[in-house]
This record gives sequence, structure tokens and C-alpha cells, in this order.
Amino acid sequence: MVELSIIIPTYGRVTKIRNAIQSALINSLCEVIVVDDNGKGSEHQLNTESILEDLIVSKKIKYIPLEKNSGAGIARNIGIKQANGEYVTFLDDDDFFIDGKLLEKLNFFKHQQEQPAVCCSHMQVEENGKGVLANDDKFVGHDAKTFLLSGSCYTSMIMIKKSVLEAIGGFYDTPYLQDHTLMLKAFIQNYSVCVFAENVFVHTIHNGASITTGTRPIAGVQLRCKLEKELSNKVTLSASEQNDLNYRWSTIDYHNYWLEHGRNFSLFKFLFTKIVWRSRTSEQLYESFKLLVKFGMKYQYYSK
Repeated sequence: MVELSIIIPTYGRVTKIRNAIQSALINSLCEVIVVDDNGKGSEHQLNTESILEDLIVSKKIKYIPLEKNSGAGIARNIGIKQANGEYVTFLDDDDFFIDGKLLEKLNFFKHQQEQPAVCCSHMQVEENGKGVLANDDKFVGHDAKTFLLSGSCYTSMIMIKKSVLEAIGGFYDTPYLQDHTLMLKAFIQNYSVCVFAENVFVHTIHNGASITTGTRPIAGVQLRCKLEKELSNKVTLSASEQNDLNYRWSTIDYHNYWLEHGRNFSLFKFLFTKIVWRSRTSEQLYESFKLLVKFGMKYQYYSK
């Protein structure tokens, strides 16, 4: 009987996917579902299927090639529909589970007296096989208010009941912040979260690249803000906490205005009156100063 379904979407990482899968092949209580998002018939898809042929034929994994590249959110949702486990977790195709930790987490989750809907954990970050310091290696957000104000989550940190995933509609089809918006949806619908405070998987950084490098799609950030505003109406916030959120939301409005209308005097006025002038903390002042510098340099952090 399958208890845990492990969903691994893959795209363009033919040489890394097998290591991820091997770390997830634990025992008969777990099933591994690989959703190939390269596009059926593409070179990457054909190579991926070839590399995994023995695992597919022996039915050690469930392999689902998508007709076209659809994005990680849709790929995970397709995997969820195929999942047989009561619980579902996720793994990126270039990461891997730490020996023994996934089952420890499952056991911890199953025996919580409060019967939470979600169990989150931490991760180890490595580059070129060596551990590196990271400021986002810990899950933050054991309750709705904490997650709203300072939440930090990666998809592979999440283990969740399949029934809850179905109830909240799975992942959004957004190119960015799929993990964060999923958790916001869960909190909005009053689901509770427990934290298994150990590293369960290794997140790998390749070729010195950082996941925070380059521009990010604005749509995912706007969706996050929309959900945050909805959640903020369900929790009690102090004046300073509300100000922090308003500051965050104003910066996103600023970036979106730049993308829609370009860099002009109205944008500068918005930046000065809605963001700089409203800065209350040293961190906000620092962020406001960076926005002023970027405005002067014509540097836009987000993309459409």
C-alpha cells in the first residue's frame, strides 16, 4: 500500500534526474512519479526516457511525458492527479533526499496529535558537492501570521495530504513562487502546518549560479501579493506589521508600473511618496535607497 507519493517534475536536466530518482526510491510505501515537462518527442524528452528506461520498464517509477512544455506548476498538478499516496511530497530534478530523512519526516507527520494538513522541513544547500551557507535553508512559517510576514518555503520542503491539495486546487500555473502561493492558499483555507525541524533534502546550486540571479516574472509576485492581502484580513496585525506589508506591496506596484508604463516622472513620484517617504525601518530605508539607485541606472528587476 502506497502511503507517500513523491512527485519529480523534470525539464532540461537529463544528466541529473537519475540521482534525484535514486534518492526517492525508498521502499514499497513510497511511489515515485516523474513528470517529464520537456515536451513529447523533443530531444530532452527522448533522452530522459532513454536514461530512465530500466526504471520505467521495471515499474519502479511512474513516468508521465507531457505533450508540450507546460511549466512546473501544471507538471506537479498532473503528478498529483496520478498519486496514490495519502501524502504527497515533491523533489526538484537536480536535488536529492538525505538518506532516511524522508521516512522520518513522514512518521513525524503521521503521529502529530493535532493532525495538521501540511508538514514542512529544512534543506541543506550544496555547491559543487560542498555545503554552503544560505539565508533561506530553513522553512519559516509555522502559522499563518508568521508565514504572511516572513515566510520562506521551497517546494521540496512541503509534505501535504493529497486530500488537502485537491481541496485547495493544487499549484497555480505561475512561473514563479509556486511553493509560496501554495502555502498561502493553505493558510487562507485555515489548514494547519507542523514543522519537522531537520534537513530532509539537498538543494544543489550549479556553476556558481544563484536562484536569485536575474529578473523574475512579475506575475508570480503579484499573485503572492493578492493572496497576502487576503490572508492579512484573517490574522491580527500590529500597526508596524501592517506598515511592513504595505511597504512590500507598494514596491511590487512600483515595479509593475515601470513594466507597464516605463521609467518616467510619475514613477519617480510614486517611488518617493509611496515607498521612500513611508520607510520606517533601517531595512526599508536601505531597500528604498537601492530602488532609487536602480531607478537612476534604469535597472528593472522584474520581467513581464
